[in-house]
Amino acid sequence: GRGLAPATLLQHASALPFLAPSRLVVVEGLVTSLSGRRGSADAWQPLLDFVPLMPDSNHVVLLEPPPKEQGDRDVVGAHALVTALKRMPNVTVTQCAALRARAFGGGPSEVESWIERRARDHGIAIERAAIGLLADLAGANLRMIATELEKLVAYTNGRPITATDVEVMTPLARDESTFELVDAIIEGRAAHAIVMLRRVLEETSETPIAVMNRVARAIRNLVRATELMEARASEQAIGEATGSRGYPLTKLMRQARATSRAAAESALRAVEAADTEIKTGKRTDTLALELLVVHLATLAPTGRGARR
Repeated sequence: GRGLAPATLLQHASALPFLAPSRLVVVEGLVTSLSGRRGSADAWQPLLDFVPLMPDSNHVVLLEPPPKEQGDRDVVGAHALVTALKRMPNVTVTQCAALRARAFGGGPSEVESWIERRARDHGIAIERAAIGLLADLAGANLRMIATELEKLVAYTNGRPITATDVEVMTPLARDESTFELVDAIIEGRAAHAIVMLRRVLEETSETPIAVMNRVARAIRNLVRATELMEARASEQAIGEATGSRGYPLTKLMRQARATSRAAAESALRAVEAADTEIKTGKRTDTLALELLVVHLATLAPTGRGARR
């Protein structure tokens, strides 16, 4: 939408469909590009005059990105052009919020529930641990998840998709920087955790919310592992309960032995508090994540957890 002139948009929006019953015109970021520019709404008055007269066969979609960080002001919804469009009977304004990739309380997250429904609707057999790991790796990027499911179906060739399959086939699973960050947090290496956090946010496509999701998942597994260890459960039982196996399970067992159930539960409450701060607008997601990383690292036992 940047640099788009009203006359150009009207030219495309008024053209009759060719060899099709309808015509769809999609413009990305138009209102965002106009934000802060004086008189921008007045300049687009020709669009406001055209919309009521637009043929029923034609449709214009103004697709706008979400705020860069949770808690930022909704400049799109408050823009004069959008306000004027909302008043028109043939205009629909829909705000699509990203599904929540974290769940606190034991149940599946919104993203995990979406993956489960998607798999069921397409006849895909996938294990619960694989669903959790895929949600952890992709966050709320549903398009990426749908693509990964298609790849996993081709790879498994009819058998149920496992967590190991996700680790092998999903590119994000090979992002060692993020896993190193989570390990540094759990093991109490605060300085290294901050360095890795900045590297992940600056050098990868990970968002603060996606990183917090991974941290939350790791802490939930740590809580579960410490609970089961207190109950003298076997390593196999802990692996089944947390969806961990191989080296990740060995690492989780070591981390659980180096802490206590009370400390792990305190860390989980800190994650929940940070999540609330973001949702209520008290802090931006980046600031909340940075403070959380430091706080969690200070909760971890010093020395014992630092051994690798």
